[in-house]
Amino acid sequence: MTISTPRVWIATFVALVFSIGILTGIVVERTWLNRAGAGFQARFGGSPGSQGGPGGLNRGGSGTGQGRGGPGRGGSMFGASPQRYVDELSREVTLTDAQSAQVLTLLQAQEIWLKTMQDDARKVFIQEQEGLHNKIAAVFSPAQAEAFRKWVTTRTGRRGGR
Repeated sequence: MTISTPRVWIATFVALVFSIGILTGIVVERTWLNRAGAGFQARFGGSPGSQGGPGGLNRGGSGTGQGRGGPGRGGSMFGASPQRYVDELSREVTLTDAQSAQVLTLLQAQEIWLKTMQDDARKVFIQEQEGLHNKIAAVFSPAQAEAFRKWVTTRTGRRGGR
């Protein structure tokens, strides 16, 4: 039989505390946090894959749960599709056909504008990121800079600046 040393006791204590922390995190997440999430989802448009509310805050699908962007994503990048939004709004506010057509036109135009803004912002972000990568690479030796650029490409799928 071996004699326990303080290191064994400390290692056992640390492992026990770590395990208790993990188990506590799992229990908290599954009991309290999921319950809070369900309340938020019910109030603000449902969970992914649900039909959602007319507010367009969720990304509810077209009813099949298989819209553009994967399961539970709608056909629109910005929430419910414009037509679905109008349909749900019409049930709440009882729109005339003319009003429905006007709201649909406004939503479609806004969606195009938001897509353009998002594309422009993405281009600016990529330019800024490449500028930062160039500054970082300037700190390195040529071999380090090349390794850095390969690492960035692996992580982002884009080249690491030039």
